[in-house]
Amino acid sequence: MWSISELIKNYFTHKDFLPSADTIPGTLFTPLQFIISAIAFAGVIILGIFLSRKSEKTIRIFFAVLWIILIILEPVKIIWETVSGSSVNFEWGGILPLYPCSIFMYAMPFAIWGRGEVRRSACGYVCTLGLIGGLVNFVYPVNILNNYSCISFAGFHTLFYHGAIVICALIMLLSRYHTYTKVTKWWQLITPSLPLVCVSIIANVVNFSKIDSDYMFFKINSFIFAPIGAATPDWLSVIIVYLVYMIVHAVPYIPSYISNKAKRKSIASH
Repeated sequence: MWSISELIKNYFTHKDFLPSADTIPGTLFTPLQFIISAIAFAGVIILGIFLSRKSEKTIRIFFAVLWIILIILEPVKIIWETVSGSSVNFEWGGILPLYPCSIFMYAMPFAIWGRGEVRRSACGYVCTLGLIGGLVNFVYPVNILNNYSCISFAGFHTLFYHGAIVICALIMLLSRYHTYTKVTKWWQLITPSLPLVCVSIIANVVNFSKIDSDYMFFKINSFIFAPIGAATPDWLSVIIVYLVYMIVHAVPYIPSYISNKAKRKSIASH
C-alpha cells in the first residue's frame, strides 16, 4: 500500500503507469476517500452558506472566478489525459466535455450575466440536473476514483469540478438568486432543460458519427443501464433519455405551477 508521500510524488502520474487500485490509498470506497470527500463536502456546505448571505454582486464575482478556473482546468485535464499516458491518444469517444455535468461550463455565463428567462434557464439547469449530477459524482466518483486516488490531479479535478456545481446550486437556492417558484406558464417547466437540449445536439452528432461514444448517455450504453441500451433501438433510447432529462428538470417547478394555476382558477371563479 502506498504512503501519502508516494501519492504526492505520483500526483500527476497517468493511470497507465499506476499500480492496481487496491494498492493505492484514496481510491473509491477506501478510508482516505471517505475522509477527503467528507472534508471537501463540509467545506462546500460551509462556504456555500457563507456566500449565500453576501450581496448579489459578490455572488456573481464568485461565480465568475470559479467558472474561469474551471474553463482553464478543462483543457489542461484533456491535454494531460491525452499526452501523459503510455501513448499519445486523444480519446474522442470519452474525453470531450459533452456529459450532463459538462453543461455547467456552458450554462454558467448565462447564469452570471444573463437576464430574465435566459438567466432562469441557465440557473434552472444548475439547480436541477446540474445539482443531481454534481452530488452523484461528488459522492460516488466511480469514473475517476476506480483508477486514481483522490490525492491526484484527476481526483482533485473531479472533486473540485463537481463540488463547484454543488456550491453554485446551493448559493443560488439559499440566496434566492434562483428559486423553484413563480412558475405561471407551462413552458417555464421546459426552460430549465434548454441548456441540456443545446449541448445534446452536439453530443448526439458525435454519438451517431463514426465515433463510438455515449455522450450524455443517449444510447443508454453506460454503467448498469447498458443491457437496456443493448435491447433498445437507438432512436427509442434517445427519446427515453430526453424524456427523463425533461422530467428531472421540470419536477422541482411543478408544485409552483400547480399552485399558481389553482390560485388563478380560484380568483376566476370569484
